Amino acid sequence: MMNSSRSGPDSQRKRRTCNEYNPQTLNRYGFSSSSHDTTPPPNSKNVALCREREQKWFEMLKSWDQIMSNDYNKVKMRCRKGIPHSLRAAAWRALCGGANLQHQNKGLFEDLLKKDTRWTGTIEKDLHRTYKMHELFAEEGGLGQKEMCKVLHAYSLYNPKIGYCQGMSSIAGILLMLMPAEQAFWCLVSIMEKYLPGYYSDGLLAIQLDGRVMESLVADLRPEISAFLEDRGVQATFYSVEWFMCVYTRTLPWETVLRIWDMFLCEGVKVLIKVGVTLLLLAFSEAAVRDACDSFDKAIKYLKYRLPKQLLDEDFFVDELLNLKISERMLRDAHLSQLAKLREFCS
Repeated sequence: MMNSSRSGPDSQRKRRTCNEYNPQTLNRYGFSSSSHDTTPPPNSKNVALCREREQKWFEMLKSWDQIMSNDYNKVKMRCRKGIPHSLRAAAWRALCGGANLQHQNKGLFEDLLKKDTRWTGTIEKDLHRTYKMHELFAEEGGLGQKEMCKVLHAYSLYNPKIGYCQGMSSIAGILLMLMPAEQAFWCLVSIMEKYLPGYYSDGLLAIQLDGRVMESLVADLRPEISAFLEDRGVQATFYSVEWFMCVYTRTLPWETVLRIWDMFLCEGVKVLIKVGVTLLLLAFSEAAVRDACDSFDKAIKYLKYRLPKQLLDEDFFVDELLNLKISERMLRDAHLSQLAKLREFCS
């Protein structure tokens, strides 16, 4: 049975925070950083636009089922513009279906917390590695870590076939930044079942498949970048596992992450594939960069750690993503082709 009175893996140990965490440098999303928030200061025009978007979303959420049935394109376009942060929790719960699941399963979350799970030790080890620079999770044994432990504990029992896998803590964490534990749990359940089936299964076959689809689309759009990656031996498995398993929470600036999630929860996993394509095209679009990355190590380090910040800026990145020339047919054809190849490879 889960003991909510515990303060962490060692209840006798004095609570501490990450050495790099500094509450004096928190940005507006709760992350400690030595750099200033890159978001421009609000002006009257931005504030007015924000209030207008909030009102539109507020009205839309009041008649959600009707809007989704009759005017999904309106929802999609508004998600692409970005959901007002003040309404993100409600919008994400509505988009993924977490709110409905919670309503249909009243009391189950608390019941799951009363049971033991064999994953407790693994979950507790990962608590201290996840969002350690965020105010909610920086304190060892603090409220945020306790709530994350509850969510992951409950999920490991709800879906014993998967139990727990490390990337889940990143998904649980971003949800907990916006909503209470029970709401986060049901959103996690929905995301795992509807959006990321197979992502955490043995062999990570679904991630392998989506990585192959991503590579195929890059080859269609920019064959010279595909040839460069092949020449350097940079296969999707070397970078896309973290991208997909953590839904880019460890890859992109937080404002960009939130925008990606707005679209992901509306449009599905194809958004994650398109984000990966966008990252690869932006990273290696210039011949000078490809020439400088003349080895596997240089190419992978540049892609994972050294991309210019301006390429990952929220508005710039999302514009590049939405302007990709990838049709639904291209996605479908790439998926079917790579699925056949993966099955042949695994047979």
